[in-house]
Amino acid sequence: MPTIVVTGRHRPHEVMFLILSTTVGVAFVAGVKPPTTVEQLFAPWLLWIWYLLLLGSGVIGLVSIALPNTYRALVLELAAMYGQIAAPLLYGLALIASGVSAAGFAVAFFLGWSGASAWRGWQVWRAMRALQQAGVE
Repeated sequence: MPTIVVTGRHRPHEVMFLILSTTVGVAFVAGVKPPTTVEQLFAPWLLWIWYLLLLGSGVIGLVSIALPNTYRALVLELAAMYGQIAAPLLYGLALIASGVSAAGFAVAFFLGWSGASAWRGWQVWRAMRALQQAGVE
């Protein structure tokens, strides 16, 4: 029996992280308190940057899924990836700066998330460039 591989623009893990970012961003902007460790690591203004990065990149990425125009969808997806790179990177670096040795797994997770988003951003940028070269915008 042949194996069927379904390919598309939207990777399931990417959609999962966009939904997670949107949900967490909405919750924090609505007033849910972050974990106390996060509050201790960040100044209030930096917390708001983190909240808005999560919320903005999640919403922008989810909107890109609904767009029928591939090029415009990729432009929005790339914009979302910038936030998806910055938000977990900010969190991971704050954990590193805290000097807590027990945060190793969390640091690896958040830096991995940031790295995966950077990789996806590069893929999106390449796809956009290919569409531009083909004259499709």
